[in-house]
Amino acid sequence: MSQRHVLTATAAFVWLSLATIAFAQAPDAAAATPVTNILVLLADDLGWGDIRLHGGVARTTNIDRLAQEGVELRRYYAYPFCSPTRAALLTGQMPRRFGIINPLQARDEGLPAGLPTLPRTLQAAGYQTMLVGKWHLGIGSPPLKSGFDHFYGFLGPEVDYFQHTSRRGDVDWQRNGKTIREEGYSTFLLADEAVHLIEERDAERPFYLQVSFNAPHFPLAAPPEYLAKYRDLRSSAAVRAAMIDALDNAVGRILETLDEQGLRRNTLVVFLSDNGADQTGRNAPFRSGKGSVYEGGIHVPCLLRWPPELAAGFVSQQPISAQDLYPTLAAAAGVVLSDDRYEKLDGKNLWPAIRSGVVQDRGPFLISAANSALFDGDWKLIETADGRTSLFQLANDPGETTDLIVEQPAVAQRLQAKLVEFQKDFPAVRPRSRPGRPAQ
Repeated sequence: MSQRHVLTATAAFVWLSLATIAFAQAPDAAAATPVTNILVLLADDLGWGDIRLHGGVARTTNIDRLAQEGVELRRYYAYPFCSPTRAALLTGQMPRRFGIINPLQARDEGLPAGLPTLPRTLQAAGYQTMLVGKWHLGIGSPPLKSGFDHFYGFLGPEVDYFQHTSRRGDVDWQRNGKTIREEGYSTFLLADEAVHLIEERDAERPFYLQVSFNAPHFPLAAPPEYLAKYRDLRSSAAVRAAMIDALDNAVGRILETLDEQGLRRNTLVVFLSDNGADQTGRNAPFRSGKGSVYEGGIHVPCLLRWPPELAAGFVSQQPISAQDLYPTLAAAAGVVLSDDRYEKLDGKNLWPAIRSGVVQDRGPFLISAANSALFDGDWKLIETADGRTSLFQLANDPGETTDLIVEQPAVAQRLQAKLVEFQKDFPAVRPRSRPGRPAQ
């Protein structure tokens, strides 16, 4: 590691101490002074190994460049399905508290109304809040009632990339609650909207812009000029690679707009995926994929860029989960979550660890859908819906090939007790997946 990426122990301690003092002294979210724009770029079903940075076949020049210019979080964990991840990101809570353990259906209530959310908190702090793309959090509290000033995209789990229709055949494409009919490939339309919003923003106020792409989620479809680049691959692999290439192009256009607007140095960019890839994608070197709490289903790419606040080319081993993003991004924006309403957050503020490069002991955390994965340092306990457990030591076995549940009874007992403690507040839910197996 180069010298510019290393903080001395003394410097790190001083920075963390000052950050803690400043954070504790700010009176409330509304009174804090926003210090940066936040741009979240969320891919759909993009696996760890789908990007060129991790051995993927698709061209991902712009995505990879974010790692070169910023920080790569090597231990970021999403949920095994899209709806739970999106709920965790917005609320800072484990989505099982709301009974969200699987992809929501079109008419499900989903996210409860009135919850504190990241966009609502930033909105109270003076931010413009905008969501472009996929919602997939039900109809109970749609985007404009969950803290977003502006919404363009679709509400359901997926749409046809060219016709923008749901599986039922109806158009699921809107701007601020009004259905619209547009021509074009959805990935590029979402990029068009994001570019427009950045260019036409209120320059006197910071913004939170979340671009939730549907690529490379099913149904597989890509423009002909992108398909032509991957004609040597088998059919489904070629289409998926073309979709990821198009996604990378869209990401590049949005990043280029930031530069054109002079916003690179005061915009925190976060690129990540909502869960691992399905059978058409690549999660190597991890086990299993989408729907599973094995690493392949939840261990996904996460890249952050904010020059000069974040060191370029730094690789962080900080364990961090989807529910940590709410308090972490709020902290990066200088917004303090001191109100009583935020006491129930499951996520932790890991911004000091990301910014300093010093791994922080964040304590055990849980990724819980139909099946659960409890993390504590390098240890990972998996419990399936029928109560079966397995134990892995990720530092030595990232592929989860060796179950240590028998060899390490003391560790297993300690983690099982912590899992019970986490689960005591969860409502009873009936998993849609087959009991005893990670959902696929």
